[in-house]
Amino acid sequence: MAKFKIWMVALTLIMGVSFTSCMNSDNDTTRYGGTLAKVYSMYGVNYYFKTADGLTITPTSSSVAEIEARGFKFSEVEGEVVQIAYQWDSSVLEIPDNATEVSGVTLTGILSIDSPVEIVDNPGASNDSISDTPIISLKKEASSIYTYEPYYFDRTTLILPINYYLQTKPHSFTLVYYPNEEITDGIIKLYLRHKKSGDNMTPGSPTSWDYAVNGSSYLYWRSFNLQKILYSASSSLDKVIVVAEENPSSVDLKDTSTKTNEYTVEYKEIK
Repeated sequence: MAKFKIWMVALTLIMGVSFTSCMNSDNDTTRYGGTLAKVYSMYGVNYYFKTADGLTITPTSSSVAEIEARGFKFSEVEGEVVQIAYQWDSSVLEIPDNATEVSGVTLTGILSIDSPVEIVDNPGASNDSISDTPIISLKKEASSIYTYEPYYFDRTTLILPINYYLQTKPHSFTLVYYPNEEITDGIIKLYLRHKKSGDNMTPGSPTSWDYAVNGSSYLYWRSFNLQKILYSASSSLDKVIVVAEENPSSVDLKDTSTKTNEYTVEYKEIK
């Protein structure tokens, strides 16, 4: 997998699917961590992060300033879910496994995983989004222990683990809501649209899951803010159905083996 080329800004993101790493020798006290987290600030300064299970991570101001000096604007991702990587010296800072707050770590990388959400009154409208290639699946049986599937980061933020083929160009994803569509049992449907953006991938290409295993989780996990749908929908968004066009053996949307699958996602408070 080391030969895979990532076309995004080069950031050292030492994380895998578990979002943590302990690549240390016996004499090295540097520890590494990473996670998906939402960005917050105190009046536009003093940025910090919160994970879905309530962990607050506050990096040093100097490490935030260093990343901003590279051209990253924290103000543009405030309120969004991002993938972060950080490190600390365990001889100076101890972080217990059950910590609810982590402060003083050095932020080494940050990438947004936010994708757009569109409310489309009529199919084919100017803001409608149409897929041009299927995904593989929204559910991944990673092992006998772990299963990855759509979940709520919080009440208004949906996280989708999108497995798809890709080669050399980033793909785009949009979640579309049609408010005039008839709903059943008060549960709305959200349609995932996938565009390859000119990528020339094949079923033999690497998958977003392959990249995630090697640290580029932002290609696999995508975040969707449902806030504006909340204001227009007549029903609760504590449960939604995500509709996706899937094909594990072809990248052709019109292939006869392409199927439309539905995933019911229900909000559950993480404790």
